[in-house]
Amino acid sequence: MADELARAYAFLARADMAGQRMADSSVGTAVFDDALPKRLDSNFLRVEREADGDTVRSEAERLGRRMIFVPDPSLGEPLVPFFKEQGWRVNRIVVMAQGREPERETNLSLVREVREEDLRATRTRLNAGRPWGAPEVLEQLFAAKRSIGERVDARFFAVLVNGEVVSCTDLYQDGADAQVEDVGTLVEHRGHGYATSVVLGAIAEARSNGAEFVFLVADKEDWPKELYRRLGFDELGYYVKFVSPALQ
Repeated sequence: MADELARAYAFLARADMAGQRMADSSVGTAVFDDALPKRLDSNFLRVEREADGDTVRSEAERLGRRMIFVPDPSLGEPLVPFFKEQGWRVNRIVVMAQGREPERETNLSLVREVREEDLRATRTRLNAGRPWGAPEVLEQLFAAKRSIGERVDARFFAVLVNGEVVSCTDLYQDGADAQVEDVGTLVEHRGHGYATSVVLGAIAEARSNGAEFVFLVADKEDWPKELYRRLGFDELGYYVKFVSPALQ
């Protein structure tokens, strides 16, 4: 399991959480993407060594990083009380890999491969009201999809109802490794199994193209991880993120 978790982290580092450049820090490594400064997953401080909260925050401020990523929860959890007190948002994110057959069946004929641009209107609705839902931030989030596609193979899948995208996901693949990312279904279309269809449809495509290791990430405190368990995913571990109060 530790090897699989390391494999997932290595994929994230070269795909969804890659940047254009890095800088050394006393607590780890800072990642920068100067073309997409508002995308937190391309601009963050990665904590790789034990340090107290004041030191970590000072390093983040010195490097201009408004998100802190701690892959090892044994380093991240001791920092939680400090950052909560400072008003930073704390997110625990589980890493899950598909190692079993899904417990539920679905209709894969509903799933279509689409262009990334075809998903933007739906994703704008899904992110409305969230801190990252502002137009100038969404523009960079969408642009990041192209950047990821320059590093690995990026494909996009959707379920359409009456011509409208109602559920969608990304599939990032590099040889035998693949990540399912950014799954979402419009509120008024939930409860019909569309998320199951779109996730399993993307995975079927990944498997047919040689994927042996398929993983995703999900909020440790939210319900989607339970859906993914029913789709054959099991938890490998989790990481901790801290987001500056200036972004909330």
